[in-house]
Amino acid sequence: MCNLYDIGTNSRRNNGQWETTISVAIGEIQKAHGIRKTDPGLVLTLNDEGPQAQIMRWGFKRSFNRAINNARSDKLDGMWSESWQQCRRCLIPIQTFYEWTGTPGKKQAFAFTSANSESPLWAAGIWEPGDEHPAYSMLTTAASETVSTIHDRMPALLQSEDFETFLNAENPRCLLNPVNDGLKIYRCKNPLSKRGSQNGPQREDQLPGFDDI
Repeated sequence: MCNLYDIGTNSRRNNGQWETTISVAIGEIQKAHGIRKTDPGLVLTLNDEGPQAQIMRWGFKRSFNRAINNARSDKLDGMWSESWQQCRRCLIPIQTFYEWTGTPGKKQAFAFTSANSESPLWAAGIWEPGDEHPAYSMLTTAASETVSTIHDRMPALLQSEDFETFLNAENPRCLLNPVNDGLKIYRCKNPLSKRGSQNGPQREDQLPGFDDI
């Protein structure tokens, strides 16, 4: 489950079509670090003119939950079927996402970033119009072997060659499998601190054995 992530700044983007679209739009959001449920975030959708950046609320509003910000990829035939079947799918650009492990009061934060410092991670998402504003939810899948040592779920991450298939195909759920490479994991200081929420993770030591997963 992912409850906190950074989009980061446009200085990190390369010149790919998808990254360029985000780079142009990133100045329109309230914050680029420390995005939490109910915050506005950037997502990419696709139409006849190409990738389109949109600002949406992170989390579907329901009577029983004010913000469902994660949607399990194994529930796409259930409560998420309408968005999935109607191709209301999106890409969520991520510079860093965070998880915690340990006992309450002593939990250690971990930062997950792309192994390629010039490219963001891209998480699969679904969206809906909403009563007041459009909203999105991040699709999650079972954690890869290495990520599972910290958490049992992870965002469903996509490769650039699969973007259009995910956004347009009738049922591309085969793309929502755990990613076993392309990530780096770091211990980090509390990303919810003022400095962390403004500037991103303050890295501690890189974990031995966690170079690339």
